[in-house]
Amino acid sequence: MDQIFTIVIIIANILTVFLAARGSRWTWIFGVVTGLILCYNFFTGSLYLSFAFQVYSTVAAVVGVFSWKKKTEDNKRSICWGNPVWPLLVVIALTASVYFLDAKVLHSNLPMIDCLIPSLQAVATFLMVKKDINAWMMYLICDCIYIPLGIISHDYKWLFISACFLATATYGTISFIKAWKKMRSQRCERGDDEYSA
Repeated sequence: MDQIFTIVIIIANILTVFLAARGSRWTWIFGVVTGLILCYNFFTGSLYLSFAFQVYSTVAAVVGVFSWKKKTEDNKRSICWGNPVWPLLVVIALTASVYFLDAKVLHSNLPMIDCLIPSLQAVATFLMVKKDINAWMMYLICDCIYIPLGIISHDYKWLFISACFLATATYGTISFIKAWKKMRSQRCERGDDEYSA
C-alpha cells in the first residue's frame, strides 16, 4: 500500500511539473492536494524539516491558484525572465541557514546537498508563482544533482524518476522561453516602450 501511495504521489508531482510547463492553473490545484497529503505524512513521521518545506509549498500553491489565470494562454502572456542573481543569493542564504541550524537533525552523509535541494525547490516554487523562467533553471539544477546521486547510490528507480523530472523541466524551460520570446516579439511589433529600444 505504501508503494502504491508513493507511486501515485510521484506521478502527481510529475504531472504538476508538466501542467506548469503548459501554463495551466491546474498545476497549483494538484500542488495543494499533494502538498496537504505530504504535510500530513511528514508530520506524522516526525520529518519536521520536510514538513516545513511542504507547508511552504502548499501555501505557495494556494497563492498560485488565485494568481494564475484560468486560461493557459493568459498565463503564457505574463511570463517574465528576471535577474537570476538574487534568486541564487537567496538559495545560498537558505542553504547555509538550514545547514547550520539543522545539520545535526538531518543525519545525512551529504547534509549540504540535502540542504541545497529544498532551498533550490523553495526559491523555484516562489519564482514559478511569478511565472519567472528562472524557476525552471532552479528545477534543472535540482534534477542534475539528483541524477548523479541516483547513479552513485545505485538507486535506479530514483534515477528513472529523476530523468522524468529532468525531461519535464527541460520541456518547461523550452515552453516558457518560446512563450516569452513570442510575447516579447509581439510587444516589439506594437512598439511598447520597454521593447522598442
